[in-house]
Amino acid sequence: MALDHPEIVTRLAVLDIVPTADSFRAADMDFSLGFWVWSFLAAPAPIPERLIVGDPAILVNHMLDSWAEDPGVFSDEIRTEYIAKFRDPDTVHAICEEYRAAATLDYAHDEADRGQRRIECPLLVLWSATGAVGSWHRPLEVWRRWADDVRGGPLDVGHFLPEEAPEQTARHLLAFL
Repeated sequence: MALDHPEIVTRLAVLDIVPTADSFRAADMDFSLGFWVWSFLAAPAPIPERLIVGDPAILVNHMLDSWAEDPGVFSDEIRTEYIAKFRDPDTVHAICEEYRAAATLDYAHDEADRGQRRIECPLLVLWSATGAVGSWHRPLEVWRRWADDVRGGPLDVGHFLPEEAPEQTARHLLAFL
């Protein structure tokens, strides 16, 4: 959206991500095993949808437990709410469609834009100091290929920055925005 609508997006903050095409370009065995959820959710319908709806707790708890530095930030009440959302076939289908789009349209659009278009607004990049994005990429370097005004750094948390470090994440966002 920042590339397509620079007149609307005046500031952009990204949390623990790099552009989709950069993730796929760097894909190797570590990515395949560590981010298997990207391939799984992008698989043809209805395979992932039916498997997830059949036992959503196993997927939700795995993601929360393995991607968080402190899984304890997710109370039983929060986990129950996430699991309830993953019981809804329409919600799960929409999630899968998002990953299918990432592997097709989003990837193609990123590759078409690479080196041709730049994000014009200031960009804040925050990522997990211990997670996959920081292990596989140098996030500031990656985003500087897409934008000129890039700032940010790692936080000492897992993938879920707002949940694991709400005050620190909010401080960064409020100062930037």
